[in-house]
Amino acid sequence: MRKLFSSKSKKNKRNKKQKMQKKHILLGCVILVSALLIAGGAWWLLSDHFEDIAALDEYNELREIFMEPQVPQEAPDVLNTDEENTPDNDEEDSEDEAEEVKPLSMEELAKINQDFIGWISIKNHLEYPVVRGRDNVRYLNTTFTGQRNSAGALFMDYRNRDGFDESVAIIYGHRTRRGMLFSPLVNYLNNSFLRENPIITITTRDGTELEYRIFAAKQTDAWDSAYTIGLNDPSKAASSFPNAPANASHFLLLSTCTANNNQDERIIVFAAREE
Repeated sequence: MRKLFSSKSKKNKRNKKQKMQKKHILLGCVILVSALLIAGGAWWLLSDHFEDIAALDEYNELREIFMEPQVPQEAPDVLNTDEENTPDNDEEDSEDEAEEVKPLSMEELAKINQDFIGWISIKNHLEYPVVRGRDNVRYLNTTFTGQRNSAGALFMDYRNRDGFDESVAIIYGHRTRRGMLFSPLVNYLNNSFLRENPIITITTRDGTELEYRIFAAKQTDAWDSAYTIGLNDPSKAASSFPNAPANASHFLLLSTCTANNNQDERIIVFAAREE
């Protein structure tokens, strides 16, 4: 009997020991999986953070290329009776300098990216190059310089083959956590902001400046008819867009996503160019 009880006791101890080992293994697996999930989440956040910084640095450098040469330094007012420096000659020199400066910056941007078609500016809020690719996918996750980055670039609808000469041109861009690209567009849902910041300036690749006036903005979805009006029937654009000026000759639509984690929601800003 003692041997039987002793055998059962040893068996029970072994079973308890095995159960404890299984619990420890299970607990270790849970801890390991949790650590991997935390590490993965941290890496995801850090990679997004580094991408944002990289995109911010890139577009700041591009802004310097475009904007700094735009304002040539003015010569000091000095009285000079030398015939070679008469006012007429000075004026000609200034014009020559201005003509040399502006195309240079556009040329530099075109060298960086052959898809470059122009520069968009909303004073104090938005300054970026615009590209047009072979589709509407590439620049969703590719920056102006060709870097893989979730910030992407501002790009014109590939179907706008005539660029800003189209009756309706559409430009897409992301909203980002750091307020880059088309992040400021959400402000145009506020009428007072719209009234105070109505002008969009486009400088085309050949140096031509075009001025558009914003007349409406709305939150909508990716299937809004505004995305196809100008492409399907340009003559209907003026009568189809909300509050469109009667004498508008060309329209510009700026499109971005919302911050509601809804991939189908969009914000569209409508602008018109008058001849």
